[in-house]
Amino acid sequence: MKYNDYELLDLIYENDEIAYNIMLKKYKPVIYNKALEYYTYLKDNGYKGFTFDDFLQEGIVTFDHAVKSYDSNRGSLFYSFLLVCLNSNFNLMLRTLFSIKNRPLLKYQELEFEVKDSNGIDPYCHINNIDMHNKINEYLYSVSLLDSAIIELRLNNFKYKEIMKLLDVSSSHISRVVKKFKDNFLEMYEGI
Repeated sequence: MKYNDYELLDLIYENDEIAYNIMLKKYKPVIYNKALEYYTYLKDNGYKGFTFDDFLQEGIVTFDHAVKSYDSNRGSLFYSFLLVCLNSNFNLMLRTLFSIKNRPLLKYQELEFEVKDSNGIDPYCHINNIDMHNKINEYLYSVSLLDSAIIELRLNNFKYKEIMKLLDVSSSHISRVVKKFKDNFLEMYEGI
């Protein structure tokens, strides 16, 4: 038996999971195509640091929100309402990605290999007390995301050249970040 959108929405409002799944299955191609449109736009313009799944998940969350907030008394079709919601949320996602604090994320690339380094150290493995653990956490959160990534990579025995290539930063910047970290935690990490 086929239901129209209004019947499915009425069933969904009565907590019918089957109706929700039918509705999601019906609109999944719309969500997929809209997510692909925004993902392709970013990829075609050379941005990295995100996956198609990020957009698809955002689309499914948007669908869920659209189902919960749709009001048939306003005179629009659910399809139209969903498209407006998808465009709005994907545009918000792009604005967030392009914000100054997130721009470094657009340059990051996923490693194409698994890092297996038995010489890498966990910065927390030598910590004997909670206070020191908290100090390191505070320090890593107090510096920029880029500087935090540099510290983590150095602690795991990445060479300066590898960090320069992965994060697109200069050797002098890496040196400054590592020196500042050493100055704060010299007694624990002399080998960094």
